Amino acid sequence: MKYTVDKQTPEAIESVIRSRATFKVLGDADNPVDFSEDVTKRQQEVVLRSLETAGWAPFHYALNEDGIAEPWRAHVLWHKESQRLSAKLPEWFENLKPTNKLVPMMNACGALVLITWLPQFGDPETPTPKQRAVNEEHLAATAAMVQNFLLLLTAHGMGTYWSSGGQLGDPKFLTEIGASAGERLSAAVFIEYPETMDEKKDRFPGKHRDARSDRWIREVSA
Repeated sequence: MKYTVDKQTPEAIESVIRSRATFKVLGDADNPVDFSEDVTKRQQEVVLRSLETAGWAPFHYALNEDGIAEPWRAHVLWHKESQRLSAKLPEWFENLKPTNKLVPMMNACGALVLITWLPQFGDPETPTPKQRAVNEEHLAATAAMVQNFLLLLTAHGMGTYWSSGGQLGDPKFLTEIGASAGERLSAAVFIEYPETMDEKKDRFPGKHRDARSDRWIREVSA
């Protein structure tokens, strides 16, 4: 089967890729972000549709866990649930430092999507070379899905921050949100809706954007 795209699509995709930028947005637990019912409904539909489309990322091996071929899972926390769980973090994690940014980030986002991946083999500490290769494929596929998701949200005018998640990747937290025992956090995607981008709050750009180059590209002549 041949798939075709509009001739202008490559330029549009290139523009979105170059426009995607990281912004860490910090909010106030005493004055968390809120949205009207209309905005909430509209943007939630965008997030869910973008997430579904992001799932067209390639994967090399079918996981077939619980009848699902994809090696990734996504757990969506809308802003009210993100705020509610942020208040639980100090209770669940006694070592959470006052300077930890998770709580203010969870209070500032329109949505928080935790994207996990599932190793296919039981003991990840002693895998065979083949098992290690399969698991690495699953992780790489999940990263491709996350990037698809970030680009789609960027195209819709939303701000994003891909976090490694810290305590959000702890088995205790994943269990609290209903993830299965084998899931591992690949990305905690904090989403900023366009409606709050101009509000006065702390927004910090990513550190590495201006460090980019093309010196990692080399053309091979055999």
